[in-house]
Amino acid sequence: MINGRNKGAAAEREAGKWLKEQFNLLKAPERNLEQVRSGGYDLVGFYPFAVEVKRCEVLALRDWWLQVVQATDGYMVPVVMYRQNRCKWQFLVSAKNIGLDTGYIHLEAREFVMWAKAVMT
Repeated sequence: MINGRNKGAAAEREAGKWLKEQFNLLKAPERNLEQVRSGGYDLVGFYPFAVEVKRCEVLALRDWWLQVVQATDGYMVPVVMYRQNRCKWQFLVSAKNIGLDTGYIHLEAREFVMWAKAVMT
């Protein structure tokens, strides 16, 4: 049986590597080791984004979204990066990007990269 904490840590490393490759970063975003003690999001070093990484079969999109929004305190751009077994990474970003006051929208990897690059410029 796979330990949930180990699986989460592996997913965070995998996600950091994916972000490094997609955005040609000099250094992969790293696991936020302080989050266990003081809360926060999973990956640091991908400014201005606060990335929460999830790797599980049963999706809890709304819960994950609320978790990352709470962790950002309004200072960072919240992103949920998730993937199920044998599937590609998918993303949740704020619905404010399409003019809504609350909620999230789903982006596939290609669209997330385009959107994130626009936010970063």
